[in-house]
Amino acid sequence: MNNRRFFLIGLFLSLLSFAHAEPKAYDLLKYRGKAGGVTIAFDFAHGYPEASELRVIEGRKTIKFAMENSDQMLYLPEKPPGGTVKSVTLKMDLEVMVAPDKVSGSYVAGGKTVRFTLTKRD
Repeated sequence: MNNRRFFLIGLFLSLLSFAHAEPKAYDLLKYRGKAGGVTIAFDFAHGYPEASELRVIEGRKTIKFAMENSDQMLYLPEKPPGGTVKSVTLKMDLEVMVAPDKVSGSYVAGGKTVRFTLTKRD
C-alpha cells in the first residue's frame, strides 16, 4: 500500500512539473502611430529585440515586416512588397533598462522618407 501511495505522489508531482509555464525572457510592449496615410504597429520584445514584430496598415491591407538589421533597427517586408512602404527604420537605444514611452522612426515609400513617432500603449 505504501509503495502505491509513493508511486501516485511521484506521478502527480511529475505531471505538475510539465504543467507549469516557462517564464518569458522579455516583456512585450505595444507601440502605435500614424504618418503619411499609414498606421504603424510595433510590438517590441524588450529584452529580446529579434522577437519584435512590426506591421504597416495601408487601408485594409496589413503588411508584416521582419527585422533585417538589429544594429540599425531596420525592418523590411516579410513577403515581396505589396504596399507602398519598402522599409522602416526605428530609432531606439536597445541598451536602456526602461523602454521609452515614444519611439521615433521613418519609412521609405515611393522614393520619399516619411518620419513618424510611435506611442506606447497600455
